[in-house]
Amino acid sequence: MAVIPGGIVQFEVEVVSFSQIRSRVVWPESSSPWIEGGMEDLMVHFTYATWTSYMMGCAMSLAMSSQDEVLGQTISEMMTHTVEAMGGIELSEIRMTRQALDEMREEHTDT
Repeated sequence: MAVIPGGIVQFEVEVVSFSQIRSRVVWPESSSPWIEGGMEDLMVHFTYATWTSYMMGCAMSLAMSSQDEVLGQTISEMMTHTVEAMGGIELSEIRMTRQALDEMREEHTDT
């Protein structure tokens, strides 16, 4: 499990296509299983995770990867609009390659 600083929930998304998406939530104390599906499944999972993290008083971090940059950007923008509609006030974006994301995860993995 990734080590997440206290009070931060990480929502991880891997996008292949609009119909092939998997996501999971890394809570401060545990990780959920990967949920696989399409856009509707992603948005339900994301809405649940953001609302639950809000009710827990936690910030949320989104980590998304996609081989198709345009598709990944489109889904990222949709999720950003969802957060804004829920009243999220602080958003930022960091883009990195899959290799950089894997290296970051390896640096923060419990052994």
